[in-house]
Amino acid sequence: MQKNFYQILGVDPKASPATINAAYERAKSRIIQSGLEDPDTMALLRDAWETLADPGDRAAYDESLATPPAPIRLGMPGNQPPPMPGDEPMVVVDEPVAFRDRPAFKVAVIGGLVLLALLIVPLLLRKDPPPVAPVATAPTGNTSSITSSTAVLGEPGAAAAPSAQKYPETRERTAEQVFAEASQSVVKIIVSDETGLPISSGSGVVIGHGAVITNCHVVNKGIDISVRAGKDSFPASIALSDETFDLCQLSVSGFNAPAVEVGSMQYVRTAQKVFAIGAPQGLELTISEGIVSSLRETRLGTLIQTSAPISKGSSGGGLFNISGQLIGITTFQSRTGQNLNFAVPADWIAKMEPREGPGPSLE
Repeated sequence: MQKNFYQILGVDPKASPATINAAYERAKSRIIQSGLEDPDTMALLRDAWETLADPGDRAAYDESLATPPAPIRLGMPGNQPPPMPGDEPMVVVDEPVAFRDRPAFKVAVIGGLVLLALLIVPLLLRKDPPPVAPVATAPTGNTSSITSSTAVLGEPGAAAAPSAQKYPETRERTAEQVFAEASQSVVKIIVSDETGLPISSGSGVVIGHGAVITNCHVVNKGIDISVRAGKDSFPASIALSDETFDLCQLSVSGFNAPAVEVGSMQYVRTAQKVFAIGAPQGLELTISEGIVSSLRETRLGTLIQTSAPISKGSSGGGLFNISGQLIGITTFQSRTGQNLNFAVPADWIAKMEPREGPGPSLE
């Protein structure tokens, strides 16, 4: 039988609107990431979501599901027209009638054929969604997405939750396209001492209104922090410091830039193309291209090793996938090797809490 809208989204008929929205985003993301995107399947998925997301449409749809279809009565006396006056049935005496020639048998055969057609035709016309290819990922304990966070900016131990955004409709984008969108959410961070003298600089990524994420080792060196976007500079302060993850959330006064779209580690695989955007050596909005060299397991979880070149000043910048989603925050590099660069997963942003201690490392 054809699936109803609840079965298409994989939710219970009593699911809340938030659960329905989340199920729609997950289903669409799985189809896009699998590379087997089909317009008809996406249209069916969207119809299910739009119907169940609207209270009025959902109520009408639920009522249609609760009302059983009228039974089909074939060959029953109630479906036959009443006999006209004078139309008396003719009876032939002593002339046996073959069973296959009897009206009841013919009606039963016709009715059976009609019922068979009603069962077969929908199956022939039915178009199931394409199977979703399994995603091979390294085991990790950090697979939650930032969009699932409900924390509020400014609360103790809470990371800012950017507004929910849809996954991109196109699966792969060029470096130029990724940069055009992601660069609007990448900033330069300048840290000064008590005299106002700049003593360090780094990069940051916008994750919400007036909220920027960066590395703690960038902003813990001085007193005054400012965020620079183009020619504009804005004062900032540390709203949440998680030195264990080496992630600090900044609250930026008067700053309004689009929040980045955050991806998930469950879709990150070795050899995928990635782009690093930051301010290496103070050179704002520099993009470099590379691949995911490996996924390294550490005491804190999985780190992303990448060949995308980074330098001093890139710390706190963004590592983006080919869909333009933030998958990591570029954090450190190996000084004894060549092009051995590492990023902490963007998933960690949702797990931040006030903590001190050593940051992520390969040891």
